Amino acid sequence: MIDLHTTATANGYKASIMLEETGLPYRAIDYDLVKGDNFKPDYVAITPVARMPAIVDHDAAGGAPVSVYGTAAILFYLGEKTGRLFPADPAVRAKVYEWVGVVSSDVGPAYSGQFAFNVIAPEKLPWALQFYDRLCTRMVGTLEARLGQSRYLAGGEYTIADVIAYPVAAVSMKRFPGHLDGHPNLARWAAEVGARPAVQRGMKVPH
Repeated sequence: MIDLHTTATANGYKASIMLEETGLPYRAIDYDLVKGDNFKPDYVAITPVARMPAIVDHDAAGGAPVSVYGTAAILFYLGEKTGRLFPADPAVRAKVYEWVGVVSSDVGPAYSGQFAFNVIAPEKLPWALQFYDRLCTRMVGTLEARLGQSRYLAGGEYTIADVIAYPVAAVSMKRFPGHLDGHPNLARWAAEVGARPAVQRGMKVPH
């Protein structure tokens, strides 16, 4: 059994989609971030970063439970554990690493910054709003160009690169400028990925 420590955010959905895709048994443990549930000692013992999501694999090789924090790390761990959505071919795997990195290091932080300055910040700073709006628009353009070259982010095969990217398109990109309108390749990809039953189930976790 795998414990999924999560909440209903784009990052949380990335982990739940992957668990649904692999078919591994798991239970979702929901956290109220507004109440600071993620700072409780039991969760900090899993990851001192005290952010979401994290998993604890009670069926790990070697017998002892294994905890993994962070969407990219969780997806790589589950991909290696099951052999699912993480191709063995070195050239394809290199592209998987690359696009997981692009989403984790470039696309995701762009939308996190945009959310912070558009929603959380008590003072709306024009320079910050413009900076992150432009950055998000550029990141959407990067994904649009890639998906004009290949069916999926890493090539012709659906992989963990698509799993980590889909909730950004389904949640974050609809919230601010840079959405799917005017990006036909991205819209085509999002519709195809979003039609997968495992993706649909994962996007409902936690209930």
